Amino acid sequence: MPLQQPRNNIRSTPNIHCDISMDTAAKQKNVVTAEEYQEARKHLLNQEKAATHLLQKLAETRRDLPMVRINDPTRFKFDTPAGEKTLLDLFDDRKQLILYHFMLGPHEKTGCGGCSFCMDHIPDLGHLHSRDTSFAAVATASIEEISAFGKRMGWKFPFYSSAKTHQAWEEAEKNGEIVTWKPGNGYFGLCSFLRDGDEVFHTYETSSRGVEIILSTYHLLDMTAMGRQELGNGMGKFRLHDEY
Repeated sequence: MPLQQPRNNIRSTPNIHCDISMDTAAKQKNVVTAEEYQEARKHLLNQEKAATHLLQKLAETRRDLPMVRINDPTRFKFDTPAGEKTLLDLFDDRKQLILYHFMLGPHEKTGCGGCSFCMDHIPDLGHLHSRDTSFAAVATASIEEISAFGKRMGWKFPFYSSAKTHQAWEEAEKNGEIVTWKPGNGYFGLCSFLRDGDEVFHTYETSSRGVEIILSTYHLLDMTAMGRQELGNGMGKFRLHDEY
């Protein structure tokens, strides 16, 4: 399944909240005793436990997906502040790589608001590294444009340019390969890879709401009475974090 998804309206926009006063008034009608709350909470806890078990099974199924060997991963090159690197190099000698395709195109100074919201949730990479896993983001802008925006956002993860990779993708597809992990200008997604020596295998990809799994802001808001306070696709309703 191709990664590419329509860009839609997910650039940084002013916050748009639901009618919170109406929400609050509605919830005040559901004020109960402590005993009634405990009974309702017990019922929800059973649902939460069932969902946790389901998510565990889903993660097992995800890990068991068949994988695709990438022929000659050194064909796919990325510009970095330290010079050119190949897809194989991005592993940094680790066994796994998670790659995020970020929407920042040539001559653009500001990245996609939705992608930026996602990248604000990338933790200190030491935890991933302890599990033999590297992380990097790539975009089709130049490395100078990417580095400038990454510095503005204060991000510490590797953020590289895929501007030189188009020819390799085109050649691969002309030879009958289906490059499911291909990032493209105006599209976003997340991919996982496994390395065995010099061989690289594509193991997973997701896009659109599939990336919500990494968004702890949403998970925290989901534990509150007012929830996410948005309508429809809400990622575009968050500003860049230095615009608040």
